[in-house]
Amino acid sequence: MLKIINLQQLEDIGRGGFSFRSFRWVLALLFAIGEVNESPGALPNLTLGVAVLDTCSNANEALRGAAYLLSGHHGGPLTHQCWGGHPRLAAVLGDSGAESALSVAKVIGIYKYPQISYFTPPLEFGDRVLFPSSLSVAPALFFQAKGLARLLQVFGWSWVGVLSQAGSASTVAQTFLEEIEAMGICLAFWEDVPSSPKDISRVASVIRRSTANVVVVFSLEAYLNPVLVDLAFNGDGRARVWLSTEAWSTSPRLVTPWLSRFLQGSLGVVLRNGAAPGFKEFVFGLHPSKTPKNPFIREFWEEAFRCQWVTESDPSLPFNLSLKVSKPSSISTSTSVSLHSNTSSVLSSNSHSPTSTPSSFSSSTLPFNNSHTIPFCTGLEEPASLQIFSDIDDLRVTYNVYKAVKMVAKTLKDMATCKSTDGLLDGASCIDMQHFKPWQFLYYLRRVRLKGNVDEELYFDSLGNAPAVYDIISWQEEPSGVTSWVRVGSYETGALHGQDLLINHSALLWWSRKDKPPVSVCSENCPPGFWKARREGQPHCCFDCIPCAAGKISNQTDSVDCFPCADHEWPNYIHDQCLPRAVELLSFSEPLGISLGTTSIISSILPAAVLLLFIRNRDTPLVRANNRALSFILLAGLTLCFLCPLLLLLPPGNQTCLLRQAAFGVLFTLCISCLLSKTLIVVLAFRANHPGGCVRVLMGPRWPILIALSCTFLQFILCFSWINITPPFPEQDNKSLMGKIIIQCDDGVGFWFMLGYLGVLSTICFLVAFLARKLPGAFNEATHITFSMLVFLSVWVSFVPAYLSAKGKLSVATEIFAILSSSAGLLFCIFSPKCYIILLRPHLNTRALVSGQQRRQPANHQRVSPPQWRKNLRS
Repeated sequence: MLKIINLQQLEDIGRGGFSFRSFRWVLALLFAIGEVNESPGALPNLTLGVAVLDTCSNANEALRGAAYLLSGHHGGPLTHQCWGGHPRLAAVLGDSGAESALSVAKVIGIYKYPQISYFTPPLEFGDRVLFPSSLSVAPALFFQAKGLARLLQVFGWSWVGVLSQAGSASTVAQTFLEEIEAMGICLAFWEDVPSSPKDISRVASVIRRSTANVVVVFSLEAYLNPVLVDLAFNGDGRARVWLSTEAWSTSPRLVTPWLSRFLQGSLGVVLRNGAAPGFKEFVFGLHPSKTPKNPFIREFWEEAFRCQWVTESDPSLPFNLSLKVSKPSSISTSTSVSLHSNTSSVLSSNSHSPTSTPSSFSSSTLPFNNSHTIPFCTGLEEPASLQIFSDIDDLRVTYNVYKAVKMVAKTLKDMATCKSTDGLLDGASCIDMQHFKPWQFLYYLRRVRLKGNVDEELYFDSLGNAPAVYDIISWQEEPSGVTSWVRVGSYETGALHGQDLLINHSALLWWSRKDKPPVSVCSENCPPGFWKARREGQPHCCFDCIPCAAGKISNQTDSVDCFPCADHEWPNYIHDQCLPRAVELLSFSEPLGISLGTTSIISSILPAAVLLLFIRNRDTPLVRANNRALSFILLAGLTLCFLCPLLLLLPPGNQTCLLRQAAFGVLFTLCISCLLSKTLIVVLAFRANHPGGCVRVLMGPRWPILIALSCTFLQFILCFSWINITPPFPEQDNKSLMGKIIIQCDDGVGFWFMLGYLGVLSTICFLVAFLARKLPGAFNEATHITFSMLVFLSVWVSFVPAYLSAKGKLSVATEIFAILSSSAGLLFCIFSPKCYIILLRPHLNTRALVSGQQRRQPANHQRVSPPQWRKNLRS
């Protein structure tokens, strides 16, 4: 007969109570042993027995148990021959507490006895040199850390707080920290789970002040409970999500009305739920009368039903109960397998050793005392009515115990059914089942492989761990007010990334019954059109969103920088995409261009009409005065000047750019030259004292025209040189106006030389006309020329700053306005008085009035010959 030893923590000395959770694991062990022994062919010619040793959540007790296993009695010498030759020890299951498990492993590992952890194994078991015989059917701790980190990544929680208990939980928290750093997740705070009332208040305050809506906890519920109580009763102010490990994900101690409501929507990583058909009936069928030699059944009955057994001599007992709690007893008397459990495990236990549990946390799971007021047990109580078994179908750690027994049984069967030709050991020889060594059993155990009850593969990897498969559970309140743990997903480390974590989002229910997960970020995501500017002195998750500068975009969320658009593109309003730039061009196709072009054409009709009027009245004294040829040239030039804006409204091209500014300059120079010539002739003629002299030669009819053409020719030479040396050319300007491409002509510096010459010529004309304004004569044009040049200079002096400050179509419109206004000024100031006389006062268009003689002698009306200088002006 083979035996399994179970070192189990049933009595929690530090808490003074009975651990129902650990007792359920013992029941799973007994159920699995019975199932193996009752199954035909499970263990041919072999019987599996069990012994349960209570470690009382104490590493010292666990060591005594290990010594008991190796010596066969208390105080005996340690030997690998447990209790002599028979029964033979096959394996030890447990303990659930990390310290107890390590203590036992250091002793029995010397003799290569297999130790199988059904609870989360200590991290030290990963060292195969120090712990070569330590195996685990529960995944290692660091897999839980990876699973929690993946949860944060899937739900987009980048700003989290961490509560960590000292010990192996702290080591797992470090693994968790490495995982989230690789994922770009930041810590809002990291606090040790408090052990004093002062620290409890401080940690609770840290959590309240934090903006993190997600808190990850690596701690037992007993240590965490005071913090949760403080937050629940004093208020938190935020709907936080608590992420838990196996340690308290399904802890019944937190399922109280005031705490479970506070923990609504919290998520936990727990071992995958298993299946053990018949286990529920086995548990509900418990009764002390069926196993009178089992001391734990009697203690469980008293704690669960809050009753007390009387002595065996009491006649009120319905049956004889002879149970004495002494040393642990075995169910069978042959070979055994040992199971240890200590719920003081850092991440998974509900109990703690008195040396590690703070005094402030010491409270019994079910208050119980031996007062005479406690009723007697009748034996009619029903285990099915107990609240502690309401989740009897929730088999997680319990299923691990079941699996461990099944794997041990399968290993024994493999050894027992071995043939000499297929033995796994050296020499291909099989093992004598009556005299096998621990290391031989360990050899087979590490290679065992079978299917579990939920169709999963059961085996040990190279580190002695079972495959890490977890369920993701959610704390949800049912309509009846009862809190339940709902499976909402799974996490499997062996799957491909992206398929390792599966979440059923429709099954999730968050705080206040919301169907959307809360947001937990230090800073909201920067939308497209913004870039992240990290806040100095804070984690990279904390940043400010800065709008992209002009000409740049960001088309992704949380962009670290903005990039510029192409030259022909410009960002849209929100700077998340580049659009083709709008073309800025003043043309005939838009209202402003149409209005300016129409004004230009209509305005050109006026000087043309005046020219026709003057030609028709060319022999009248008024037209002949002041050189009628220059007047004709001036009117023709003004007509063309009014038409110059039409060239500016044409789309810029190579030929257009060459002609429009040069034509404008030459035509205006011709007009100003005619005015200058008129003024010079008047001044020179008045100052000529001697007829026939040098000045008299200039008084001929050709000289005024030659003067005008000479001045115009100089401008023509200047424009010709400009066009040949640095010709204007069409260009697309995308710098001057944001979001627009200005199609224009680049005139270069030649334009300003041309405009400068025109300005000098206009200034000279203005000065000469100003000096000649008081010369005698009834119709002296110098006064009109002075006013016309004053208007002309005012317009073009104002044009320069306006043209330089305007961009795009406004600059073209400014130049057109200057051309039209200056041309109109010249036309009306010079020719409006003459047109008035010709059209409305024709009787004044006489030689006498033009010469001014009639006004000087109005009485006798004698005809007096005009002065000689006036005769010379007639042509």
